[in-house]
Amino acid sequence: MHSQIDLVILGGGCAGLSLASRLSAFGKDAPSVLIIEQRENYTNDRTWCFWDIEHPAYKQQANHAWTSFEISNQQRTHQFDCRKHQYLMLEGHTFYQDALTTIEQNPNVELLLGQQVISAPIKNENGWLIQTAQAQYAAKLIVDTRPPQKVNHQDAILWQSFVGYEIQTQADCFLPEKMVLMDFDDTFDDGLAFIYILPTSEKKALIEYTVFSEKILDKQPLITRLNQSIAQKMDGLSYDILRTEHGTLPMGNQLANPNKESTYLYAGLFAGAARPSSGYAFQRIQSWATVCAQSIIDTNTLYAFPKERWLQSFMDELFLTVIHNNPAIAASLFEDLFSQCDFQTVVKFMSDKATVSEHLQIIKSLPPLPFIKALPTFLIKKICAKIALSS
Repeated sequence: MHSQIDLVILGGGCAGLSLASRLSAFGKDAPSVLIIEQRENYTNDRTWCFWDIEHPAYKQQANHAWTSFEISNQQRTHQFDCRKHQYLMLEGHTFYQDALTTIEQNPNVELLLGQQVISAPIKNENGWLIQTAQAQYAAKLIVDTRPPQKVNHQDAILWQSFVGYEIQTQADCFLPEKMVLMDFDDTFDDGLAFIYILPTSEKKALIEYTVFSEKILDKQPLITRLNQSIAQKMDGLSYDILRTEHGTLPMGNQLANPNKESTYLYAGLFAGAARPSSGYAFQRIQSWATVCAQSIIDTNTLYAFPKERWLQSFMDELFLTVIHNNPAIAASLFEDLFSQCDFQTVVKFMSDKATVSEHLQIIKSLPPLPFIKALPTFLIKKICAKIALSS
């Protein structure tokens, strides 16, 4: 068994690497940190996007920025100018390289690749014991960023399932300054489906097929839909697939059960990282990592993802409930949200920056009847959940 480590981070994904790199930046004042990650190496397997509002983290490292976008629904297309708040894209390899470089510069912080924790960590009088197939480690603190071993459909109000290709064409066919945020597919009847197009040059773009649905969807049906959509968009133009992306995100999920031990913290997508109504998580993870690292340095205590503001949480969950109950009108709700409300207000709302008055503007932009119909059942469910949590 190795000597006791100050902090072990289980999982070297976005949350784990973000926290480790923040701690590494403290130099010789950083605690001893060990990140245990089961993957053998890092590849360009992810893309994170966010709006340029109030100096977002990694703005300078962004690989591309768009100054306009469109939303399409049933032959209606809405164009938007976002030069004031550009839409930024950070590719996985850029984030990984930045975090790994920072971590490698601090001898107090170590990343172990290709190791998997094979049993639940055990609490003892000195801290925690973590067992992998290769070794046993002792730690004072644990931050667990891994997803639950078993995920059920009912663990979230909705699930965001997506698959994407980065493609390259032989001829120019994209506008690199304009992206497609949502192009809804009204032929899909098992949830809300849309195409998401992020062009980075005249010949290259990341195209994703995304579905918000009650169930977690398998990858293959999404690939079939993606291929059909690209064929339709390309209109016979040949292309090469450079890489693929695939993922499933919880929307309005039941968060990972908090460990009653103050020295063990759950973090990541199932612990409050993802915004329920959109799935955006990157900037929320960066904010948490900064505060959590400072808390560890100052007081040797872990900082959990903050609870959602009441009004924002209420609106997100009610919005998802309405989409869940009325998938046929879901596309028009998103269309109304962007077309009937000031764009800056929508961006601030999606980025967790909206004021109370701006929340009210969001409410005003949406048709009231579906929300009024959903409210009684929604409130009863909330009350029952609160009673069950307190019992």
